[in-house]
Amino acid sequence: MATPDPDEIWRLLNEARFEEASEAKVAALERAVEAADAVGDPELQNYALNGLVDAYEFSRDSTRLLVPFARLLRNFDSHPEHFDAYLTRSLYWTFKWIVDKMIEQPDVPLESIEHWLQEMRRRYAEAGYSMHAPAAYEMQLAYHVGDYDRVAAAIESLGEAEEDEMSDCTACQYTSLATIVFYAEEDSADAAMEMLEPVLSGEQTCAHEPHYGLALSLLPLVELGRIDEARANHLRGYQMCKGKEDMVAMWALHVEFCALTGNEHRAVEILADHARFFDLDLGVRDRQRLMEVAVLTCRRLAALGHADTPIPGPGGREWRAAELHDWAEAERKAICARFDARNGNDHHSTMSGCVVDSTPYDKPVHLGLKEPRPAAVIAPPAPDQVQGPDLDAAIDAAYAAYDDCSPDTWKAWLKVGALADALGIELIAEHRAEIAHAESAQSDDPAAIADGLTRAIELFGAAGQPGRALVAESFLLIHRSETEPEGTREGAERITETARALNAEQRIDDRSYHTSQVLAMRAEYLAGTARPGTLAEDLDDRARVLDAELAAHPERRYALIRRCDLLDLRARLETDPAAKTALLTAQIELARAAEAGWAVARASADLADQVGLTGDFEAALEICRDGLAALGGEPAHTVAAKLHLQAAEFTMRAADHAATYEHALAASVHCDAAGMTVPAAVARHLMGVALVEMDRRAEAVPLLEAALDDLPDQELWRICNVRFNLAESYDRQGDTRQGVEHGLAALALMESAEEDYLVNLYADTLFLTGELLEKLGEHDHALEVYTRAIEAADTVGDLASWTRVSRARAWLLRTIMGDSAFGEGLQTMAQIAARLHAVRADTEAPATLREAARFELGETYRQHAQLTFQFLESQAGEQGLHRDEAEPVLDLQRRALAVFREGPLLLERASLTAHQTMWLLSELGDPQGAITVGEDALTWLTAPESAEAREGFEQHLADLREGDLAN
Repeated sequence: MATPDPDEIWRLLNEARFEEASEAKVAALERAVEAADAVGDPELQNYALNGLVDAYEFSRDSTRLLVPFARLLRNFDSHPEHFDAYLTRSLYWTFKWIVDKMIEQPDVPLESIEHWLQEMRRRYAEAGYSMHAPAAYEMQLAYHVGDYDRVAAAIESLGEAEEDEMSDCTACQYTSLATIVFYAEEDSADAAMEMLEPVLSGEQTCAHEPHYGLALSLLPLVELGRIDEARANHLRGYQMCKGKEDMVAMWALHVEFCALTGNEHRAVEILADHARFFDLDLGVRDRQRLMEVAVLTCRRLAALGHADTPIPGPGGREWRAAELHDWAEAERKAICARFDARNGNDHHSTMSGCVVDSTPYDKPVHLGLKEPRPAAVIAPPAPDQVQGPDLDAAIDAAYAAYDDCSPDTWKAWLKVGALADALGIELIAEHRAEIAHAESAQSDDPAAIADGLTRAIELFGAAGQPGRALVAESFLLIHRSETEPEGTREGAERITETARALNAEQRIDDRSYHTSQVLAMRAEYLAGTARPGTLAEDLDDRARVLDAELAAHPERRYALIRRCDLLDLRARLETDPAAKTALLTAQIELARAAEAGWAVARASADLADQVGLTGDFEAALEICRDGLAALGGEPAHTVAAKLHLQAAEFTMRAADHAATYEHALAASVHCDAAGMTVPAAVARHLMGVALVEMDRRAEAVPLLEAALDDLPDQELWRICNVRFNLAESYDRQGDTRQGVEHGLAALALMESAEEDYLVNLYADTLFLTGELLEKLGEHDHALEVYTRAIEAADTVGDLASWTRVSRARAWLLRTIMGDSAFGEGLQTMAQIAARLHAVRADTEAPATLREAARFELGETYRQHAQLTFQFLESQAGEQGLHRDEAEPVLDLQRRALAVFREGPLLLERASLTAHQTMWLLSELGDPQGAITVGEDALTWLTAPESAEAREGFEQHLADLREGDLAN
């Protein structure tokens, strides 16, 4: 077999340095080591081994690096001459990894770890390095075995030793200390967060930070009650570590956080995202973490009564939560036993047990992501925990709730049913009727609702309660009104006639008499909306008459509430805005008189819509706030969802993005609880947009993706807007390819729809997608998209967008065609400037438009100067550009600077232009001209807000004068 080509091996090693961590990279470097051995070049062998050590460190099982490192160290001890400065430094740096990986490998005796730690100290001392790094890893070993006295001593040594180039990066030092403090000390969340702050703020970063810091912060933040930060760090942080084989510890912390904060469904989702990890050959410690969070999640599901929940697990199949728990728990205990045996104590298994036995936090943390609808059922009590008097009390409470017109009456009757079942008591027909009615109220299944109401009608009849039976029949008519509208009118007439007949016979009480008629009218309205044109013309008149009857009983709470229902109906029938507003306002007053918060909220939601149509969004928002306040602590989810969604829309119009986010978050929670899928998606869209506006794009991405999953085709604008924001957000996070996919998908949807209301979004999406395509190097496609974007921006009259995309196209042409495109590019810049001049000269144009044109004109001159310079420089050849030949460039820069200074100073652009002019003059051999430009800049940088810019020019001038003196 032929000897491998050394140059090819060197090429592979150089390329591998810039590749992301993966098993493919590991395999390539394993082959490189074999090839280097075959070549027999000691230096090449050492570089290949060093590359493999690095690849193992950032792989699914980093403990594999022990073997190649041992070989590398032998080579260094026997032939140090084959180690250059780079390899030597890498070797010493890797000592830290060796100690760390030995700690994580239970088959390595403690004596061996202590030996290598001592060897690290000795070699570092001989090489002149500080004891800072050895102290850090002694701290890790002591923490691992539970020797907290030694931990404290190591931390003290760490503080005394001087940091040097062998010390871990500052970010890793902070997170290491935060981990030990949080898990080793009681009530240490504050201290841990203080240590994490430099990492979370972005002040200190590295390859694994802030990924680990974000994950580590989650539980301390919850303990401190800083829920908003915990939510944000989860949404941002999970995206960063998701699916990465060298970040098991990070995403496992996200699972743990979700399992303990009422987000068990999210914990299951994350485990499902990483189901393949169950079958990977992970390092022992990473495997233990996977087993711990799997066990914890399954225990939480079992505690909630969901032990049969399917979870993707080992073997590529779905497991029941209970089944996965038993399997993972057995492996977790086996791993812990290995560590305990090695360490000589049970500290490791105790710490692991604390994880799987963790108690969930009292209050859930709502993430804004999709939450399963809570089961609206009353859990049956254990038979030995209930007695006969408990049932009697529950029945009395249910009747009292009915008498009080409580919206939770159905819950009271469900409790009666649960207690009766526990006692094995057969209830009387009337009670069974109430329970059947209550069961229909809490059900989502149309068939179950109809069945419950039908049973209630029969049982009320059998109990001699024809009035209550008629009310149940009215609810059944409402239930069927939208799916079977054709028979609703006749059904309503029958209910009304029956009510009057029963009233004449004195066999129905006033409440049932009025309620059945109000509900029948409601059914008529719903049927009429389901089949336009079929609504009875006299419905409003009949509602007026019934309202007058109820008005005769102002002392009765039920009468006030039923009047609210009638006013709600009449407001829906009313077409005159003023009359509708008056009806809704009257409804709120009646609801307040009845102390019916849910009715106040319902009317407030409708009134806010009505006021919002007038454009008075501030007043509409205040109405929403009043409605939410009326709901109290346990609001009706449907009404609360609508009010929060309205408030989110109104605050977004006011550019109060923080308030938009908060209201949309609350709306998503209530929508999910009420099973309102599409409104929940709208809420998540608003949350995502608000986060984008606050430049928190990493948090926005999972919310926007969740919104996209549930938005129907009819929400075309919203779908395309979501994709636009995802395109921009993915690009900002470095995933331009995925950004382009969202941009192209949005364009395809808008082009197939051809809807006029999409034209502005279409123009913006074309421009963005063109930029992303250009960034990916797909220049021809980008040029075609830019061309369409120019036409679209021109069509909608967006001058700023037209200007910017026209300039972008000119620059792209230069990239594609080189010198041959300069003529067209220069002509384009001149045409843009002419158009902007015309807008600025138009005294009838809005002031905002003329000011926007001023900025764009100055920027166009500045870019025109850059393009002209590149053209002239390319024509000048090797001799370079002379001062007089550059006059067209300088003239354009002077024009740009004049525009930026004309009117309110555009500080950033004016400063940039002046600096560029100074640099150009200096390059052209005219330092005095450059100094003159800088000195002139100081004359217009006198305002306090210009202090930083002034310092920049003073430094630039100092450099020029120093260089001039040197020459």
